Amino acid sequence: MSDSAAVSGGDAGASQAGGSEAVIGRRMVADVVGHGPAVVLLHGQPGSGEDWVRVADLLEGSFTLVAPDRPGYGRTGGAATGFAGNAQAVVELLDRLELDRFIAVGHSWGGGVALALAELQPERVAGLVLAASVGPGEPVGWDDRLLAAPVLGEAVAALTIGATGRLLGIDRVQSLADQRLAGRTLEAVKALTRLTGARTGSRVWQSFVTEQRALLAELDDLGPGLAALRIPVAVINGSADRVVRPSVGGMLSRAIPGATQTVLPGAHHLLPLDHPEAIADAVRDVHQRAGRPSSRDDPQGSSRTNLE
Repeated sequence: MSDSAAVSGGDAGASQAGGSEAVIGRRMVADVVGHGPAVVLLHGQPGSGEDWVRVADLLEGSFTLVAPDRPGYGRTGGAATGFAGNAQAVVELLDRLELDRFIAVGHSWGGGVALALAELQPERVAGLVLAASVGPGEPVGWDDRLLAAPVLGEAVAALTIGATGRLLGIDRVQSLADQRLAGRTLEAVKALTRLTGARTGSRVWQSFVTEQRALLAELDDLGPGLAALRIPVAVINGSADRVVRPSVGGMLSRAIPGATQTVLPGAHHLLPLDHPEAIADAVRDVHQRAGRPSSRDDPQGSSRTNLE
């Protein structure tokens, strides 16, 4: 998602003409590339729209891809918010871009935003792709509770995410990485730089804590609406994911009528980076299913696939 140009306010609709950067409403920023049916790519916690570059490269020939930096992260910055607040921000973004119907793709915490979008505006969401997504009813570990705790959560996040971000924000560190690292190692450093907000100056650790608290307070509120979804939904998990275990995807696929689950052997949590082809295939599948009658009205119609 390169060659972007800034577009703001009422000019945002023009950003679909090519690769562009849309600055929407309260400084919400999104990369917009491609042509065709709209697909919104929602990054995890922490993260940025750049996390979707590999997925976008596979889809921009057939879809209009909108990859925002969610509130509290990247170029959008500002205060983070919960699932409902993120969903409302995305709706405002798409209204400015004059995009009506869309597929929502969410990774990890962003999957909760995708579910909230489907509940907030079901008439506009054509389908969902949930990649290593959080889900209602998932067990909340002591580490999640620790990071959401008053005072202690801020301290832990500042010492880990904040300190790492400050280190990676030093120009000399980035220069040494460029000179001495290559391949997957260099890619990992660049990804960590984005995740910690090292080059944007944003206080990502504060956003992380805010979203941890929303995870505990709001996630289960999304549960009652799952059975009412009447859109194609594809759930993708990595068998080796220890952040969001495949069993969470199993719960989602059973709770949503007609949903499918694909478990990628040996895959870990960062699916947009490590397995963009699987996500791109799921988007194409959901788009195809959205255009034809299916068995998703049948609560028993869910299925699970293990890719060997």
